[in-house]
Amino acid sequence: MKNNIMKKVDQVKSYIEKKSFKIGDVSVKLTSLLVYLSCLLCALIIWVNVSENSAETVSRRFDNINVIIEGESGLLKNDLAVFDLIDKTVSVTVSGAKNKVNSLTDEDIFAYIDVSDVREIGNARLSVSLKGVEKLDATVSPSSVKTFIDKRIEIDVPLNVIPSYSIISEYSHDFRANLETITVSGASSIINKIAEARTFPELGELTTSVTASSPIIFVDEKGTEIKSDYISSALKNVVVTAEVYTEKTVPVTYSFKYGYIKDKNIKVTLSPSEITLKGDPKLLSEIDSIPLSELDETKIFGNTEKVVNPKLPIGAVDINHTKSFNISIELLKYMGETISIPMKEIKVKDLPDVEYKILGDTYDIRYIVDSASYKKVATGNFNVQLDLSVLAGASAGKHKITPVITVDDVDYTLYPISNKQIEIEIIGENN
Repeated sequence: MKNNIMKKVDQVKSYIEKKSFKIGDVSVKLTSLLVYLSCLLCALIIWVNVSENSAETVSRRFDNINVIIEGESGLLKNDLAVFDLIDKTVSVTVSGAKNKVNSLTDEDIFAYIDVSDVREIGNARLSVSLKGVEKLDATVSPSSVKTFIDKRIEIDVPLNVIPSYSIISEYSHDFRANLETITVSGASSIINKIAEARTFPELGELTTSVTASSPIIFVDEKGTEIKSDYISSALKNVVVTAEVYTEKTVPVTYSFKYGYIKDKNIKVTLSPSEITLKGDPKLLSEIDSIPLSELDETKIFGNTEKVVNPKLPIGAVDINHTKSFNISIELLKYMGETISIPMKEIKVKDLPDVEYKILGDTYDIRYIVDSASYKKVATGNFNVQLDLSVLAGASAGKHKITPVITVDDVDYTLYPISNKQIEIEIIGENN
């Protein structure tokens, strides 16, 4: 086996010694070429080694290198957090081989502190370490930086509204904010000093209700403002409303729907007759009375009692919380009569393409009239209208419709008090 290997080696050696290459007109043996390449490789290795370890050294300073915080996850295990890196940059001086030093940039150098072993709250000074300058001499200035470490908490503190304003003596007011407490988060050693949040809205002269946005500050028990970058609140301002109000007593009133009854023929008593309102001064200045009800004369057959609830303007409040008002109606010197209106005097709104017949010769109207004027009443004082469109689609046969009755404007009390129905017969199909 050994003899075979040696024989192969001799064969390769003999081949290399005999093998040659022709480069142009020159013949070069393979052994010479291998020796040349070996020398060239050795020279390259020596050049690289000399270049890297050149005897020429330089120093270079890099300013404003940002300090990075590492190890914060270790703080979280102890409910701690870094709130501030007080010294945020350092200067790094690097010495070494010229080519290595000159090839460095600011982005290659990393300055950092490790906070994973910190266990106490407050200011901590930690040594600065470097990355990216291995195999070089490097110094950092300052060699240590200060940080602030504390427990991170979140609490709600009460809000105290302290407004600046003026108001006339006749007006009253209330203040309210859109929040009662303010949430603040940050370093526990600072937050625990907070007694309350305060806001100082400047509202000027209060003549009506106003709303203003006002900034928030935090104060301690002595009222001294607490300013710190280590605490924060998502809310910077609160909305404060000054609700200004006064009181005003106004009469309650009524009205008639048609105006058929003259004042001399009716006595209306309201109980209570007035109402005391509470509300914004601007709103109340526009209110002179509160209408209780619109009285429909056609439903007043004689003396009548009616209980109503007033509808107050939005923003106005009845300070007595009156549940209801009573309206007492007394007719004076009146009489009830009946008059017959010929059917031919009734105005009819026809139903197109429908054959119909109004049944009866006259239509009786029951009415109220003051006793001194009853002889003046005639059929021409009443207007009776019949709208047949309500029968659209109705089948053939008899139907009843209530007419609309109005009264001419006369200088005495006159109005209908009942509307009898009129009978209509549809002849044939109503399509």
